[in-house]
Amino acid sequence: MEWFKKFAPALTTLVDYVLGGTLQKYGEVAQTAVRSAVTKTDNGLDELVAIYRKYDASHPLVQMAVTEAQNLLRIAGLKVPEAEDLASHIRAAIHDVASVFVTLDGPSVVDSTSTAQAPQTPHPQV
Repeated sequence: MEWFKKFAPALTTLVDYVLGGTLQKYGEVAQTAVRSAVTKTDNGLDELVAIYRKYDASHPLVQMAVTEAQNLLRIAGLKVPEAEDLASHIRAAIHDVASVFVTLDGPSVVDSTSTAQAPQTPHPQV
């Protein structure tokens, strides 16, 4: 057992590198799939916010994101998991993408097309 203690740090680094890289790829694919599903869906942003507030795996936008993720993984030559196995990645991606548009203190959605500027303070005259 003493030999295991010597090699454990190196083994942990190797496992983290292999699994961490793969998990990161699945996460990136899931985010791309969610963005794609939002742009392909009528009122996609509103649907995304609704799913963000109350997740439903059977929602059409979620199903579209899962299908899109599976297609992207297939194109990339990576292992294509079943929909249930992608669920945690898709749910995390929904949270990440929607959190850009949802304010933390209320039910409103941030308007990404707004051109409003911050109020200008007058400069003192010299």
